[in-house]
Amino acid sequence: MEIKYNIDIDNIVINKSLKRIINQTYKLLPMREEGSDWQKPLQTIMEELSGMNSLLKYKQDIYFSLLSKMEGLFELTSDNDFMLYRRIIFECLGLLNLLVIKNERS
Repeated sequence: MEIKYNIDIDNIVINKSLKRIINQTYKLLPMREEGSDWQKPLQTIMEELSGMNSLLKYKQDIYFSLLSKMEGLFELTSDNDFMLYRRIIFECLGLLNLLVIKNERS
């Protein structure tokens, strides 16, 4: 796939990055449960996804939905919000997997 700077990147490389981001996103659940800092890793994930979207210039609707959900996680800080936080993490994982599938088809 040709990216923004006219460099050809193999879809395998893109999927490898997406799968690493999937793992990092999943790890946000135990981080929050254990009281660790989950906000900085979430911010890093969002920055990478934003950069990836800018470079790849495709599938904007999925990236917008994904980044919107992740941004909303920052608002869910009370203990009572954990089940909603958990549900949104799994929705994000579903969107990330959708990006992997769509990338494999392109």
